[in-house]
Amino acid sequence: MTGPHNPTAPKSNAATLNSRTSKLRIALIAAFVATCVFFLLFFVSVALQHRLQEGRPSPPVWVFLLGFGFLLAPYIISWILLSDREEGPVAAGAGVACGFFGAFVLVSPYAFAVMSLFVGMSAWNGPPNPGIMAAALTLLVYMVVSLWIVWSAFRIGKVQWSTFGAGVGATAFYLFFGFQFLMPIANRGQMQADQKKAQADMDLNKPARLAGHTIVSLATCLLRNHMLHPEADYPATLNPHPADWACDTNFGTNAVPEFTLEYAPQKDAATGRVTDFQLTAMPDRKGIRGRDPVMIDSRGIIFVDYPWDMENVTPKVTVEEGDFFYSQIEFLKRNIEKYMKDKTNGVAPATLNADAIGSLGHEMPTIEDGGMRLETRDFETLYLPPKAGNPGQFALSVLCKSYGQNCLRSYFADYDGSIHATGEPRQATAKDPAFSRCERFFGGECDDVIWDPI
Repeated sequence: MTGPHNPTAPKSNAATLNSRTSKLRIALIAAFVATCVFFLLFFVSVALQHRLQEGRPSPPVWVFLLGFGFLLAPYIISWILLSDREEGPVAAGAGVACGFFGAFVLVSPYAFAVMSLFVGMSAWNGPPNPGIMAAALTLLVYMVVSLWIVWSAFRIGKVQWSTFGAGVGATAFYLFFGFQFLMPIANRGQMQADQKKAQADMDLNKPARLAGHTIVSLATCLLRNHMLHPEADYPATLNPHPADWACDTNFGTNAVPEFTLEYAPQKDAATGRVTDFQLTAMPDRKGIRGRDPVMIDSRGIIFVDYPWDMENVTPKVTVEEGDFFYSQIEFLKRNIEKYMKDKTNGVAPATLNADAIGSLGHEMPTIEDGGMRLETRDFETLYLPPKAGNPGQFALSVLCKSYGQNCLRSYFADYDGSIHATGEPRQATAKDPAFSRCERFFGGECDDVIWDPI
């Protein structure tokens, strides 16, 4: 229990206490200004900008306000108590200030380590970001001010050590349990923002997905019918389509919202026959993220004109990551060849086992039929062992099982090492064209593709 200020105490002691209290209040103002500047420089100009670049939304405003209010409360309480003329409240205010800024001093090594990481990343990616550099300088100033406040608070606290200690303890309790309470709330706020962003992205990308699905469905219809009637040309028009086709090829005026779908038959210059086609989905306008022109031809490869909607960047026709990668035929072929080199002196195995398959990056298959067949969700791989007289050669046939849904292309790795592919719903053979090397990598460019979206 504390009593009122002793009127018989020396005036010099009261004057010293008032002087120290005034200096501590000035330090609190300096710390508050440094805090505001740091938040402005770092969280606005750097952190928020980074999140926007990465596509992740910022938490709701109320999360920032709640966090700011949580950190502001010790400032206000300490300021009010230090404004009192009694020794008890002044000692308590000094304890609150000491506990709050002392906590920062304790965690400052971590804070400076994180800040150094941001500074390093800024310098690594190009010229140092002025905002992050200024924020680092502000953090250093805040550290100096915090040390000043802790030292000043201790000098004031000796007027009533018990009250001062109570202020330190209460502040430590407030910070520890306050952070335990606030972190889940902040995480829930971020999760809600992420879910809202994800739903917005789904709504934004829905027309593009529908457009891509529509032209893929039409392509599977064309390829399936061409496989059944290889002597016939591709149709010169899809409206009307042949009566025996089991699919609807009528685009309609608004078949896909915000996209225009087109069918372009490709004629052979020498014979005039329709030997290929291009199905395209064109966005009705530019400038919408994730909406680029998409095209598919008789190979069953999906091409994207990317980035169609960006200024000062020349778009290019690239391959969308797809069947060749997910079939894993090239990875499997290399793993078997490595197994032959390391374990069998160059002799191809009679059947496949886990050692021969090795590690595959996308999906590990199950081994069926005694090592002659591999199964994944979308592909079935048949292993063709060496023929008589060629013990170092093998072949692989990878069939697309979920044709028109998750894949379109099937592949055949011949005994001579060449890879062939088809977009028709059947197993590829050595008579099919060689696979397009541009589809080996995501974003590859095919030189033989003639397509110039306008």
